[in-house]
Amino acid sequence: MDTKPAAPQFPPNFLAFLKENHIDVDVYSVQKELPRYVRILRFSQKSATEINELVQQIRTDAGCDVSEVDGVPGFLRIANQDIKLSQLRAYAASSIIGMDVSSGIAALSLSVEPGDNVLDLCCAPGAKLLLIAELLSITAGVSHGTVTGVDISPHRISTCRSLIKKHAGSNKGFVRLYAQDGTQFSCMAPRTNWWDPAAIRDAQLEQPERKGRRRAALDKPWFAPKLLSTKYACSGSELYDRVLVDAECTHDGSLAHVQKYERWGWEHLDTQVVNNSRSQKVPVLQSKLLENGWQMLKPGGVLVYSTCSLSRFQNEYVLGGFLARHAESEAQLEVIPMLQNQVAASPVWQPSAEEWVGLEKYRVVFARMKHAVRLDPRVSNTSGMFIARIKKLCDVQTTFDVEDIVPLKLET
Repeated sequence: MDTKPAAPQFPPNFLAFLKENHIDVDVYSVQKELPRYVRILRFSQKSATEINELVQQIRTDAGCDVSEVDGVPGFLRIANQDIKLSQLRAYAASSIIGMDVSSGIAALSLSVEPGDNVLDLCCAPGAKLLLIAELLSITAGVSHGTVTGVDISPHRISTCRSLIKKHAGSNKGFVRLYAQDGTQFSCMAPRTNWWDPAAIRDAQLEQPERKGRRRAALDKPWFAPKLLSTKYACSGSELYDRVLVDAECTHDGSLAHVQKYERWGWEHLDTQVVNNSRSQKVPVLQSKLLENGWQMLKPGGVLVYSTCSLSRFQNEYVLGGFLARHAESEAQLEVIPMLQNQVAASPVWQPSAEEWVGLEKYRVVFARMKHAVRLDPRVSNTSGMFIARIKKLCDVQTTFDVEDIVPLKLET
């Protein structure tokens, strides 16, 4: 007879947080059963033979089953989650990095295309940013796309820079980083032909820069290759083709992250996860990040909103508030292709039959969410994740105030 694994013994404050956020504590009972995931760097440049040899090497080093994740290119599933990356020769050789497949799905949901200018509005610690840079490099021979990473913390943006420098190789030529507040970031996508020295030279001849004139600090990247940091590159006037808002959250869906507090000390959960003031402010912050990301997206473009939280207040309520501000003729959720037949996903939360009483006016908003998904660790065998892919059908002049950029409020 199979015995259901027990959930960890969490402190009362965290249990109260889970209850207030309608998160089933049993989710954490599967933590020790989840595999470890890694991503093969420069996957598209490797032959099938090279990939098979790499998988076999990792299988030998890990001493357990290692397999490719169907439908999510470049990701490997290591059966033993306790394997440390330092044990693997592939990690020492910079052939792989640690990245949960749920995070990969969020980034791949952008469907990056040749020449896209991509904005990663909450880019730290940088794994998704690195993946996007690789996707752009696949098509670099056709046209030159870019990825712009933004994070409010200089310390976290420094971590991104280190990751890019260590693993991106020539792909770092497509990356620029800004240490700025994502809710207020307003730097446009790099100018067309930013990579062409002749175009830069011609622009300088047309409008020579005056000596002693200093560029606005907000327009100058915190980190970028020479061509992407020129005044010419930073003087673009176009919006972005793709925007990723992997928003700041309480990280309660990352089971491995939560379990680390058992070593670090459960008391740290009070300030980093369960703090009542923070948990109330986070959905408002997420709403502002999502709204600003939308304003930076060009018509016809795609925005992906994601969190690694299982809280409805940080997911459906934030998305619902956004949809309430933007009509279906402007914003339309789309199916995430790779989740149709491969990785098992769960539908978004909706009010129960009893909860719908008095809330009929919100049915249209929730009906529009039908293509958003949850990755429930008990179903998907990954970390918890919420993902919504939103197509911008047209550009509509906003008529709401900053005070209106808030999560949905289900009121009777």
